[in-house]
Amino acid sequence: MIPAKIEDVFIQITTNITGDILNIDAGKFAVSEFHLNQSIFNVCPFLEGTLEALGENTPFLLEGMVINIDNQEFNVDLELFNKNEVVTVLIHNRTNVYKYVDQLNQNRNDIFFVKRELAEKNSELERLRKIADKANEEKSRFLAMMSHEIRNPLNVILGYSEMISNETINNSVKEYANLLSLSGKNLKVIVNDILDLSRIEAGKLDLVNAQLNIHEIAKNAIDNYRFQNKNPNVTLVVEVNKNVPKILIGDDVRINQILSNLLSNALKFTEKGVISLKLNVDSDEKDKVILNFLIEDSGRGMTAEQASKIFNEYQQNNKDDNRVYGGAGLGLSIVKKLLLAMAGEISVISKLNSGTIFKVKIPFTKSQKNKHSQNEILEKVQILDISGKRVLVADDDVLNQSIVSHILKSENVALTLAKDGFEALEMLKNTIFDIVLLDIHMPNITGEKLVQMSNEFANDNSNIPFLALTANTTEEDILRYKSIGFKDVIGKPYTAKQFKEQIYKALI
Repeated sequence: MIPAKIEDVFIQITTNITGDILNIDAGKFAVSEFHLNQSIFNVCPFLEGTLEALGENTPFLLEGMVINIDNQEFNVDLELFNKNEVVTVLIHNRTNVYKYVDQLNQNRNDIFFVKRELAEKNSELERLRKIADKANEEKSRFLAMMSHEIRNPLNVILGYSEMISNETINNSVKEYANLLSLSGKNLKVIVNDILDLSRIEAGKLDLVNAQLNIHEIAKNAIDNYRFQNKNPNVTLVVEVNKNVPKILIGDDVRINQILSNLLSNALKFTEKGVISLKLNVDSDEKDKVILNFLIEDSGRGMTAEQASKIFNEYQQNNKDDNRVYGGAGLGLSIVKKLLLAMAGEISVISKLNSGTIFKVKIPFTKSQKNKHSQNEILEKVQILDISGKRVLVADDDVLNQSIVSHILKSENVALTLAKDGFEALEMLKNTIFDIVLLDIHMPNITGEKLVQMSNEFANDNSNIPFLALTANTTEEDILRYKSIGFKDVIGKPYTAKQFKEQIYKALI
């Protein structure tokens, strides 16, 4: 754009105080409209009365006036100066300037309304966020309560199923017990999945960075499902490449959870053939290594459309899968969310009636120290003899008491049972024990309150290990229990093996 010449945007005129034009001094703006000896009021009617009122030798400024030339409006500013009744009138064409000012004012007004709308929307979003936070808190409280209420009877179901299976019974009863146990385990999976999903959505999933033996994790994962596999037509194998480091830093519990979900799915949907877990290195750097886990089966497979949906929550590719195989369709959704939290990834390749391959990538930090593996620790734990140990168990549930008694009966411990916290307190005042197991939710005195009353115990009971028996097993719960005096937590439902191992570890 070529700017106008300066003389095109102004005109200077000399008039007398009555408005007669005496001279056109300079400038070309609207020059055709001004003529000698004619009145300036013809073009600038707003100057009538103004010229006569001007003071001597005093400049006067008029801004934002409008003149009409050839049916076109122009915004002008005028500078007036009266000397001896001769008035100099300088007219500036400021049309473009005022146009930009108007636009700026309009933009400012628009911004004001946009800001006000944003403020209103932010206020509404904040209100909705508070409602959502409150709903999440209520959901968390509800899930925690339901977890406890479901896990207690579930502990009884699984405990008695295990007890029945260990008895000398006919094959039909053994089959019924096994089916009962299987249903209980399926229910446990669903409860755990729902709680895990809730923790992930609430941002409360804390990953542990500890030393682990990845070779043993892979081998144990396959061994576990070899034991569960009752189909002679299905073979489970594990292959760990020799370049995979043994000791790494990561979260062994979550890795086990990921592999268990994937192997469990493979076992559910494979009627014959091979299920394999292959482990190799994807990339190897100075302090970090990325491992590939390939879980491959020769099962029924999926279509491309089904494969695209399997990581969605509550997804079952067949409507009857949850009835036939158990589960709520949350496992693979949780696997994906866990991997996202671990900066890992998962993909799937599948063909209908030809099998499925899940490829999982997980980054690990390399270990700088050599420590005993978890299996070495467990080996030391399992050879510990606790026969003759004085054990106090306080639980208000008679069925849970019965299960505990059955588990510890074979260990030849000196077992004492208390029906509530008050009875347990009286025993701790008068009898010496080697270890105490307290149910968290008991009448009269809760397990939490009782463990904090050590000043009322007999002196020899003040320093013995206390274990919490509870269905509240989130990381926050466990840390809180340990902070108030418990050495560890036995989570419900538990197996006899898990129950005894926790006692062994506490007594080391």
